[in-house]
Amino acid sequence: MLARSSEGESYGVDVSARDRRLARGTSWPLTRSDLGEVLGEDFPHVQELEFLGETPQDWVLTVRWRPGRAGGIHPDVYGIALSVHPVRSADRAEIREALRKAVLPELRGWIAHAVTATETWKAVSHWCGWQWMENRVFEPKETS
Repeated sequence: MLARSSEGESYGVDVSARDRRLARGTSWPLTRSDLGEVLGEDFPHVQELEFLGETPQDWVLTVRWRPGRAGGIHPDVYGIALSVHPVRSADRAEIREALRKAVLPELRGWIAHAVTATETWKAVSHWCGWQWMENRVFEPKETS
């Protein structure tokens, strides 16, 4: 599993999220440890973990299913990719609590479904994301 900065630099799995560059006043809402703790046995199914961006946006967490197929996608680049996006440091604790309480259990279910899905489901790209707006996490938005 590889963690990458927004510039595409590889950090490997041993570097903590707090060691990556962020804009002043921003933080990562979750760490690799948070994800591993809540996702448990489903966490190893995450093929790629990314900490993306330098400035906060509405999206705080996204997950993608990348099918193994041709069309310019390397056959080894498939499966589940999880992206954590930065938040305002002042909001981090509140967002982290909301993510751990409501979103990560949903994410765990999404990952479990992806792993056991039919070949028809796995043949198509899927994406799901959670936004932080108006001081709450909005319901996930999902596309296929």
